[in-house]
Amino acid sequence: MKNIVLVFALLLPGFAEAIVSVPQEKTANSAVRAKAFTANYVVFRNGKDLGTATIKYADAGNGRWELSTHTLGTGIAAIAGVELNERSLIRWNDGKPETIDYNFSQKAGWKNKQRSISVNAQNRTILSQDKEDSYTLKYQAGVLDRHAITVAIMQDLLQGKRGDLSYPVADRDEMNNQLYRLVGNEKLDTALGVLNSVKVQRIRENPNGKTTTLWLAPDRQFVPLRIQQKEGNGDVIEMRITGLR
Repeated sequence: MKNIVLVFALLLPGFAEAIVSVPQEKTANSAVRAKAFTANYVVFRNGKDLGTATIKYADAGNGRWELSTHTLGTGIAAIAGVELNERSLIRWNDGKPETIDYNFSQKAGWKNKQRSISVNAQNRTILSQDKEDSYTLKYQAGVLDRHAITVAIMQDLLQGKRGDLSYPVADRDEMNNQLYRLVGNEKLDTALGVLNSVKVQRIRENPNGKTTTLWLAPDRQFVPLRIQQKEGNGDVIEMRITGLR
């Protein structure tokens, strides 16, 4: 069961919820933004069906938006009771998405796991909680959790940005920059038909055989059609779209 849980965690990393005061949204550099959507996916490990996932992006009111992902195991993973939920609450800061709070919860049998990150832009602090451990990080404008990076990539592509894309990310006990690179365009055969896609890869300093690749649909506001992670041990974990509304 532990291996099954790890597979889901590879595609759906996260932190957990906290409530903070929300500064007023800046209106400068306002641009076209992604609209609300709900996308359904099948999760595979090495080509075998492992579960289902639903990603929902919705207006949360007061200038905030919510990105949530709910994943359920099927087959053996269902027997193990594997369920993952993650939620990013974001605001727009100078035309860019910025995390307000993020929560991650994982259930597998009798084991539960939760992580959280809370951003307080007014106090210029970020509080990260992982089990009993708490970390205070220095605030950076435009900070994201790992889950919300998808929104940032979609937004940059909608604005016509190309080449390398870099994002400040709060990751447990430290801040780091994650770099993504557009590597080409592909026709992708999906459950929705053959669609145009933009292929984006994460660039790591020390990959150790690990790669993360996203295929996003330019004709559908760059919603992810496919997300793939290859591990150093050769495992391949994928999410492939099955529905979009």
